[in-house]
Amino acid sequence: MQQLRIYTLIDKQTAEDYFTGYWTKHIKSLPKYGFECKGVWIGNTAESENQVIAIVSFPDHADIKEMTECYMKSSDFIQEMAGFDKSKITSIETKIMKSAELH
Repeated sequence: MQQLRIYTLIDKQTAEDYFTGYWTKHIKSLPKYGFECKGVWIGNTAESENQVIAIVSFPDHADIKEMTECYMKSSDFIQEMAGFDKSKITSIETKIMKSAELH
């Protein structure tokens, strides 16, 4: 299964800082917790320039909430986020996705 994650930040510069300074670290540590990062993007329109968008995958039937909590409590995540003011993330939207069978 895959999950779309959209992080909306207070402004474009904060989104760029979060994208370059923090997601590069998350990509390396996520596999330790059962996630695979499929890609991370920054919005490229006036409506989305303050958003960081990621797609992560995880095993079928996994407890995504438990996996996420475990990751966010880990020393890896805590160290990676050091120095970032989390209040600058105004919302996080998530969507669980599965690929369509195309014939």
